[in-house]
Amino acid sequence: MLRNKRLTTSGMLAEAVVLMAAVGVASADFTPHFRKFLHDSYGIPITTSLERTDLGMDSSFGGKESATETPSNQAVIIVHGITNKISRFQGTVNYLKSKGYKNSEVFGTTWGDAGTTPVGLVDLKCSYVKQLRAMIIAVRQYTGTQVDVIAYSMGAPLARKAILGGQCVDTREILGPPLTELIDTFLSVAGANHGSALCVVPIPVGTCNRRTGLHCDSAFLQDINSQQHYEGTHIFSIFSTADEKIGFRACGKPVSPIKGGTGYVKKVGLNHDQLMDTTLPLQKNFITIHAPK
Repeated sequence: MLRNKRLTTSGMLAEAVVLMAAVGVASADFTPHFRKFLHDSYGIPITTSLERTDLGMDSSFGGKESATETPSNQAVIIVHGITNKISRFQGTVNYLKSKGYKNSEVFGTTWGDAGTTPVGLVDLKCSYVKQLRAMIIAVRQYTGTQVDVIAYSMGAPLARKAILGGQCVDTREILGPPLTELIDTFLSVAGANHGSALCVVPIPVGTCNRRTGLHCDSAFLQDINSQQHYEGTHIFSIFSTADEKIGFRACGKPVSPIKGGTGYVKKVGLNHDQLMDTTLPLQKNFITIHAPK
């Protein structure tokens, strides 16, 4: 049974500082109000690491327009996939805003280098996990409420490890206790939660390695799948039988649905990007009413 340790406000702030200390300096387009909150709470290194302006001004988003703004929706953190910037999911942001969400209710950061590293060499590094974990803690502290997480593709296993905590499989760093109590809904969309069908044959390095890769038996995936129902109060998966990037099955089991989750929707005939981009109403329903419709 997974035991959740309660994180105090001061404890979460201190943990975020520790978690982000080893993440490369980075930065992006948070609102001035959110940027000031990060700067005052965590300091310049963490602010720049989450904002990612080193990758351009489209590498992060979120925050109040003014101190007097009162959010009416629970904050959503969007987690992108392999070789993307967070701007890849501007369509998701636009859709949520069309349904009443504001900048202060939709957040995102870019992990990785936005495609500088070839797709076959990107793996599930501890530094990415720490960045996403710090983002979750920061948004929760900023908003004062539980948050929702929508994680796409390779971002799903990374976000799940960020929430699970424990020890990183590559660096052996201790992340801390689970963040389960901070998450209302965790939604995986085309998530590589049990690996990728493209990684049937493991290789020593890169995306299909057996330590931090998407091979179905990698140490990273065994870690995040060894426990259940730690991702949040409500846990959903959306996946497709025709996903050409992660596939449908690997090692004799479906690669995408989260075992022990609240529920899932299986689509037929949608490819990887179609699944992420054409199911926006379904995604919104899962995070707002905890049901497909």
